[in-house]
Amino acid sequence: MKFVFLATFFLTGCFFGPVQELHDQIEETYFGNDFLDFPTPLYDLKSNVDLEVIWQENIGEHDGRNLDIFHADDFLYVATSDGTIKKLDSKTGDKLWEKKLEITLTSGVVGDGENIIFSSSDGFLWCMDNNGELIWKTLLAGEINSLPIIYDSKVVVKLNNYKIVQLNIIDGSILWAYQAAIPPLTFKSEGKLVQSNKVVYLGLPGGKMIAIDSPTGGLVWEANISHAKGATDIERANDITSHPVIDGPIIYGITTNGDISALDRKNGKTIWTRPLSSFYGMVFDGFNLFITHDTGSIYAVNKEDGEIKWRQADFQYRKIGTGIIIDDYIAFGDYEGYVHLLSINDGSILGRIKLEDAQILNNIIKIDDSVLAFMTAAGDLICLRVGEIIINNEFDAENTKLIIDNPEEKEEEI
Repeated sequence: MKFVFLATFFLTGCFFGPVQELHDQIEETYFGNDFLDFPTPLYDLKSNVDLEVIWQENIGEHDGRNLDIFHADDFLYVATSDGTIKKLDSKTGDKLWEKKLEITLTSGVVGDGENIIFSSSDGFLWCMDNNGELIWKTLLAGEINSLPIIYDSKVVVKLNNYKIVQLNIIDGSILWAYQAAIPPLTFKSEGKLVQSNKVVYLGLPGGKMIAIDSPTGGLVWEANISHAKGATDIERANDITSHPVIDGPIIYGITTNGDISALDRKNGKTIWTRPLSSFYGMVFDGFNLFITHDTGSIYAVNKEDGEIKWRQADFQYRKIGTGIIIDDYIAFGDYEGYVHLLSINDGSILGRIKLEDAQILNNIIKIDDSVLAFMTAAGDLICLRVGEIIINNEFDAENTKLIIDNPEEKEEEI
């Protein structure tokens, strides 16, 4: 029942920011406050890892969207929802320049070291140089709500209608466009792109993934990550809302209402499939896929066969987004402004720090081997140093609940 109402709001095109925030608003509207999932409270924990805030800078107005941050050399490029682009020194947080464009940004910032690319709600794709000077802007036939990708002097974007467009980064001219076929009822989601070896990959509504030849825009293959379940179109809605993960000849994808699958990148044939779903996606350390379930549980999945190595259940309904790998840890932010550090080996909780009283958004980036940057819903960009393991005799192993089991038997369906 809960899923039907959640899907209905998505399908009618309503958008309130992050997926978990939308989920909460829907449940409160239709079922009342008593029906809301109660976040797991945090226990007392003395951090086993040295965590230090290096600097903190308020970027400006933020409406809760995950506007991506771009890092190149010693600089950070950030965007606010009111159309301001800023360049910061990544070591100090000092502002180097600021451009106010009086537009509504939809995708954050991406770059190639010389150019930065971003999009606005009126359908324009913009390109600036790294000094903030406008090079070009191109009007496309639809809003862009996912981050563009850049490779070989090309830019590829996905529009809301799932048209994929490739442009020349030099002048913004359109090189090709491909219209993906989608079901009549779909989630309004980001659907992120990845590229490798002159092939662009994208997850689609209906649990499908496609591969597009980047020189020509032709379809290479289309494959099912997961098959729809349910009797109605709404119940069968099953999208890929996160970016696929590439590992050599294999590509991994996960759906919102079904499965995680490993596919052969050459032909899209399924290598293995396991029942596990996520709106937020996954990160990869070369050996395992780390997945944030919709409820907030974290899973480590073996890349070879999809076997679950561990599950960390202490963050349910804390609005945990996609994590990021740093050294032997995986870091996550939550709705109360905490950053949590888990061991990638067994999922045990090794560290925690509260950055501020605002949600950590799902656009964490790694500055170097020991520094992470987080954006909060209050508009603050915070740089955090992750240090060495601290020997702590008071660490309570009972506080790290590790459950190795079938996720479909334990997780409550949304």
